[in-house]
Amino acid sequence: MKRILLKKFEEYENMKKKDIEMDIGDFSPTVALPMINNEKINFKKIDSIRKVNVNTDNSEEISNEILEELNINQNNITTLKFVFHELIANIYDHSKFENAYVMGKNDGKFYEFGFLDDGITIPASLKKLQCPIKDDCDAIMQAINGLSSKNELGYIERGTGLNNTINIVISGSNGEVLIVSGCALIHITKDRITARKIPHDCVKGTLVSLRMNLDSKIDIYKYLKQVKYEQIT
Repeated sequence: MKRILLKKFEEYENMKKKDIEMDIGDFSPTVALPMINNEKINFKKIDSIRKVNVNTDNSEEISNEILEELNINQNNITTLKFVFHELIANIYDHSKFENAYVMGKNDGKFYEFGFLDDGITIPASLKKLQCPIKDDCDAIMQAINGLSSKNELGYIERGTGLNNTINIVISGSNGEVLIVSGCALIHITKDRITARKIPHDCVKGTLVSLRMNLDSKIDIYKYLKQVKYEQIT
C-alpha cells in the first residue's frame, strides 16, 4: 500500500515537470522524493520516517523520535511538537486513513517535514458537511482560514490549529507550506500563495509538506492567532 500511495505522488511529480503552467518554483516536497524514486525506500536519503499507527495514537512517540534523530535545536522542540501534534491529530481525527507516514529531513540549509495519508481528502471532508465551496482549491483555502463546523467530522474542525501551524512555518521560520489534497495544490510562502488544479487523485489522500528554517528560536506564542490567507494565483 505504501508504494501505491506514493506512486500517485510520483504521477503528480511527472505531470508537474511536463506542464509549464505548473512551473511555479521549487515547491516539491523533497523529503518524499526518495520514497517515490525507488521500489524500496532508501532510508539513507530520508533522515527519519515513521508510520502512524492506525489503531493507537502514537503521535507523541513519532514526534520525539523524529526530532531526536534530526538533532533539532532544543530551543524549537516545543514549537515543533505543537506543529507535529496538530498535523498528526488531523490525520487521526478526520482522515479515516489506512496508511499514513511522517517524514523528516535535514537539508543542511533547512528542515523538511512531510505528513502523508491515504484517507479522506480535505475537499471531500468539507463536501460531506455541505459547506459552500467553489472547487478543491477553495476548500483547502477555507480549511486553512479556519472554516469550522463544531462537533462535526472533517479537517475543518481543527481549522484554527492548521492556521496556527501555517503561521508558525511561514512567519516564524520564514518557511514554506505545500498542501496537496483532492484536485488541488496550495503552495504558501511569506510573499505568495499559489493555487493549482491538478488531476484527480495525484495524491490519494492528503500530503502536507513543511520547509522550515530553524536557525533561530521561534516564539510560538506570537503566531497562535488567526491570520487570513488569500489566494493570489
